[in-house]
Amino acid sequence: MPFAFPCKAAATALAFAWLFLAPHAHAITQWSAIDEAHLARGDAVARIVEERGPGGRVLAAIDIAAPTSVVWAVMLDCERAPLYVPGLQSCAVIERSADGLSDVREHRIRWIALLPSLRLRFRTDYEPERTIRVRRISGDLAAMQGLWALEPREGGTVTRLHYDFHLAPRTPLPSGLVRAGMMRDAPKVLEAVRAEALRVAAQ
Repeated sequence: MPFAFPCKAAATALAFAWLFLAPHAHAITQWSAIDEAHLARGDAVARIVEERGPGGRVLAAIDIAAPTSVVWAVMLDCERAPLYVPGLQSCAVIERSADGLSDVREHRIRWIALLPSLRLRFRTDYEPERTIRVRRISGDLAAMQGLWALEPREGGTVTRLHYDFHLAPRTPLPSGLVRAGMMRDAPKVLEAVRAEALRVAAQ
């Protein structure tokens, strides 16, 4: 496998890396009129935030025709995670707070067949049915933090899922490659979450 291919695959993997690895300080992103038109058609939208330093940050969103309670349940369920996290081999809750508003999770992900699995351990803080904040504790990424935000719309029948995610790999991948992978694949992650939420809502 030539060097360019594993780099591209690793960038793709890092972009998927987390449904649970998302945002910064601002939970709700303001989208342009063009982006809103795409969202209204059912598309996911994404954009890269230019930042100095290694890695990248992506903002993304999608509208899901299901209440926040359904989307929330899907996103918190470790057993469902492999349905929408490519290469995820295991999801485990290592610790959980007594009030249920935070936990520590570990994921093992195999993104490239010939390379060993990657381990990601992170703390997750919850504001029920509103936000999921994530930050790296240890593992095979140099940096990782983010936020998911669930915004009820149309009287609660639709959830806009916002995704704000920063990561930096330990491997010396060019930031442009990482950002391109994040930009390309963030919509795929959101579409996979939507598909599972709609499946659950239809039950």
